[in-house]
Amino acid sequence: MPREMARQSVRQEAAGSHRNTLEVEVRQTDQTVRVTLSGILDRQGVGKLISRVTPALRGRGDRIILDGSRLTHLDYRATGQLVAWNRRLRLFGHQLMLLQWSSYLKAILLMEDWDGELAGRPSAALDQDLVPRSRPEAMP
Repeated sequence: MPREMARQSVRQEAAGSHRNTLEVEVRQTDQTVRVTLSGILDRQGVGKLISRVTPALRGRGDRIILDGSRLTHLDYRATGQLVAWNRRLRLFGHQLMLLQWSSYLKAILLMEDWDGELAGRPSAALDQDLVPRSRPEAMP
């Protein structure tokens, strides 16, 4: 049977229709740059993200908030670029914060961000669900 006739899964169809599609909306107030991401964040998308945010940075000490509430997928290969960007931002005193990333996206991020540079520090996360919480100890 020809390959064109094979039915794709719903997931494949969804990924195919949004492949390499990332919408980046940047809003700036004082020392805060809020970025709303929509679609799929892959390695090319990280490049697009950086190129859109960099001109909005005004010096040192800005806060960059990445709103992931509209992200549908994070390519695990993009995580390394996000970590490297975070390191460069910190050299200039900037803070990269994640807001409203789904459990699915957080799982991908945490699996690839071995040192927890993006999501492992409470001071770097607005969304407290990004920070692993310890279980309460059992009562004796």
